[in-house]
Amino acid sequence: MACYPMSPRHSRMLLTVIQVTRKMKNHDIANLVLGYAVATAAALSMSNPFLKHFEGSHTDSNGSEQDGRSSSVGSNKILDKQEKIKNKKLRETAKLSRARFSNSTSDTLTVAYALHCFELSKSPVEFCHENALHLKTMEEMSKLRKQLLQLVFNHHGHEFEQGFSWTLGTMEDVEQAWRVLSSKRSTLLNVEDILGQAICAGWVDRVAKRIRGNSGFLEGDRKTSAVRYQACMVKETVFLHRWSSLSRSAPEFLVYSELLQTKRPYMHGATSIKPEWLAKYGGSLCSFSTVEDRKPEYDPQTDHLYRWVIPTFGPHLWQLPAQSMPISSDEDRLKDGDGHSVYRMRSIWIIFSNAPGLERDLYPLFY
Repeated sequence: MACYPMSPRHSRMLLTVIQVTRKMKNHDIANLVLGYAVATAAALSMSNPFLKHFEGSHTDSNGSEQDGRSSSVGSNKILDKQEKIKNKKLRETAKLSRARFSNSTSDTLTVAYALHCFELSKSPVEFCHENALHLKTMEEMSKLRKQLLQLVFNHHGHEFEQGFSWTLGTMEDVEQAWRVLSSKRSTLLNVEDILGQAICAGWVDRVAKRIRGNSGFLEGDRKTSAVRYQACMVKETVFLHRWSSLSRSAPEFLVYSELLQTKRPYMHGATSIKPEWLAKYGGSLCSFSTVEDRKPEYDPQTDHLYRWVIPTFGPHLWQLPAQSMPISSDEDRLKDGDGHSVYRMRSIWIIFSNAPGLERDLYPLFY
């Protein structure tokens, strides 16, 4: 995490992207992923530009004294009515704006795409006005994105010798890929999947699982239409905000960047995740039980033996789908489910690879 002088969450997210894309053959897509990852890190570092407009719009009537000689009850009512009309129009504009930039898998990627369009706009001021985005927030986010990108390429240290440096392009390549966003759906899905993993890696302790049914809820919670979730590290029920890009799909698992307490605790910065990512990036929060009725499987490509396990995640003991994991113990590696010896197939095959006769005789045994 010390590779970049930033928060551990953002650092782990960027390092995960670098590791996942390291073996990608298409460098253009890899550079696009990194460009979007840096923009996502910037978006996660700032307040939501779609909501910023409404902060402070409601004043506390008990916090100030009115001068009876300079104002009247009637004029206050007119001002309040005008303010309500203004806020209503602003909310309608913001709703259309969110729909335009919406990414159904992530609130954070929604903001990142809005940032992409903001930087390409001819007039940032008009762009923010037309889309109900907070100009100052977008400007700061854009500056931060460029600073983070420079940090990825300019920060050097011994950690980078261990495979954490970007080798698939230059900073100019990443910037170009970010500005010329691909319109191919297959490419975007691939990018979203990698970014989802990266966000999960950075915020793996802020996981929530959807709650089905209404039993066991307080009367006040039953009245809301917001989707309910059980958060990993929070005892109380949390809710998915109706303005979230995920509100329609309401995935089974998601990670969130923060909880905002209004009438109820609402999750913000939500991103849909796959359950298998929790075991991959949150192994310290998991316990694993071996699937007894499935034998270990040998992978000749990696020369490793894999066993099937059922992960259980977090303090609420969420059971995740069964998945294969490499056997690390030397004693277990030499045994299969019946206790018989398992040979390192690929290693033995290499020994006899130069003997044509043995190759013909041994092929049925190993493959």
